[in-house]
Amino acid sequence: MNTPRAVKPNSAMKVLVIDDQQQVRHIIRESLYRLGFKHVLMAGDAAEALRHLRSEPMDLVLSDYNLGDGPDGQQLLEAARGGRLLSPVAPWIFISANALRGDVLAAGDFLPDGYIIKPFTDQLLARYIEGLTARKQALAPLLLAADAQKWDEVLKEAEAFIKRGDALSSEGLKHKAQALMRLARFEEALACYGSALDLNSELAWARLGHAQAQRALGRPEAARAELERLTRAQPSFASAYDILLEITEEQGDAEAALNTARAVADLVPNAKRKTRLGGLALAAGETELAVKVLEQAVAKNRHAVNPGPQDSVLLAQALLDNGEPARAATLAAELGKRFAEQGPARLLAKALGAQAQQQLGNETAAAALMDEVAAALETEGTALDGPSKLLLARSALSTGHPDLGQQLIGEVARNHGDKPLLMASALRAAAGTPAEAECRKLIERASEEVAQAMTDLQRAKRSGELGQALEVGERILARSPQNFNVLIDLCTLHLIVMGRQTDEAVRQTHRDRARELLERLELHHPMHDRVAAARKFFRERVGGKA
Repeated sequence: MNTPRAVKPNSAMKVLVIDDQQQVRHIIRESLYRLGFKHVLMAGDAAEALRHLRSEPMDLVLSDYNLGDGPDGQQLLEAARGGRLLSPVAPWIFISANALRGDVLAAGDFLPDGYIIKPFTDQLLARYIEGLTARKQALAPLLLAADAQKWDEVLKEAEAFIKRGDALSSEGLKHKAQALMRLARFEEALACYGSALDLNSELAWARLGHAQAQRALGRPEAARAELERLTRAQPSFASAYDILLEITEEQGDAEAALNTARAVADLVPNAKRKTRLGGLALAAGETELAVKVLEQAVAKNRHAVNPGPQDSVLLAQALLDNGEPARAATLAAELGKRFAEQGPARLLAKALGAQAQQQLGNETAAAALMDEVAAALETEGTALDGPSKLLLARSALSTGHPDLGQQLIGEVARNHGDKPLLMASALRAAAGTPAEAECRKLIERASEEVAQAMTDLQRAKRSGELGQALEVGERILARSPQNFNVLIDLCTLHLIVMGRQTDEAVRQTHRDRARELLERLELHHPMHDRVAAARKFFRERVGGKA
């Protein structure tokens, strides 16, 4: 355990150099040759770089940030790390002619290991590569175990690093706390983050983690207060804003959520955060702001390695709200073509097109498009999330399809009634339409239906009538298949019932059902603290991996 890995000699390392200028690629390669590197591959754009990364393992990547037309260096980094095309031990270094403070801050889920400014000497490059490589190799046991999501192994390795008492001990504390969070051992994680703060009260990652542990323990107000203090003390720490934004949304504080989203999008102007801000601005009726930031998001995402439709969908709706149906119609048509193979995106494009045609006075065309949406919903609508269903509902209500609109709003209320901002959006979707009053009643009835069913389920559990509790849970899940709380409670309930059975066939039935429900939760909420707790309970009851 924690055995130091030998650092490969330069002559044995495979290096990938990525730059859109051939001359620069050759200059960097020659510098590497002089430093003793013998295996140097080159790529002029993201597509070529990805081909190299998929074909053979690299020990080091040196990439320009700006790669001309196509994905930029950050988008390439996220594709490589997110797609596990690069070992967590292999450093990724940006090489650029300009300081990258803003761009590095704008990194999404994956940060580079460092960056170096051109021009540079061979000696400077050598020191930089040597320092980063040595650190990565020293941390290899932790990094590899975390990458494999072997959290018990991470804990063992982390303890060894903590005992070292050197510069890497804080990395041991950080990985230990993160592993405890993933294992749903939240009290221990809180204590671990507290230990790190005892050593250095200004550690941003420890303050953030401490707040996340508070949130996981059901103390959102304490977590929010802690994050607000952190963002004031370290206003450049983007991750703190991200978690604060999640909490304000969960609490239904629309103003605070919008302000937080605005702050982090200004700090970190990448496509993901611009899209988040655009969605909140759209929901709050801040149409001009929504159009502005969503246009920026679409522009940034145009060359993404793995583009998604969300930014374009939101922009089209923002244009409609801003009285620009012609632009919205064009964007909806482009969206339908670009994501023709994705059923949900196709549905949304048609619904947006229907709204645009309605505003342009083409009522027949609008009705025809919504008829197509209604016909396809039965087979292609199961993958739609709450906001997407609300967009379809809005399109239906504005084009003379009140029954479809009410059906969709009812589904959203039954599945996402615990999300106050989404419920406010559901009311706005019906505002000003003939069905507004009926939709308001529908939302109230749906919320009451789910609340009553959950009350009945809990009452049956407390009285020991577990069979009845299961029956109630399965019945409400059939009506609310995306309801997070129902999924969590029913998964847990099947495991409890399984533990009280002696017949192995019956035990297996409950075990399989619990696993199925947990897999659904993992698919849509992989990082949620309550899913981590459900995963832990499954392991304790069943044994092995969930």
